Amino acid sequence: MKVFIYNADGLTIPVEVEPGLPFKFRCSEEECGKEVVIEGVVRHADEAEFTEVLESTVTENPDFKKIREITARSLIFEGKVNGKDVVLPVESFDDFAKRFLDEVLVLR
Repeated sequence: MKVFIYNADGLTIPVEVEPGLPFKFRCSEEECGKEVVIEGVVRHADEAEFTEVLESTVTENPDFKKIREITARSLIFEGKVNGKDVVLPVESFDDFAKRFLDEVLVLR
């Protein structure tokens, strides 16, 4: 499953994961503007836990307030980004595309 991990060292990082299985991903300085190493697991969360993680992320980095629009609130990342323990909101590419089409490209 392709997902976006939000606020991974201040960036939105696209990765391919299997929910529930550990992974390690490295984004080079050339690709991301700085080296970012992500290791942990993307897992399902209930809406209350997702909302708590999302609000914590927005509080830490207000640049991510737009993610409050995520409608499918079910995935979080738990692990390390550049060695720092984090819990971050995640959105699947499919859910992002649906939200984009529903909210931005409303055709009437």
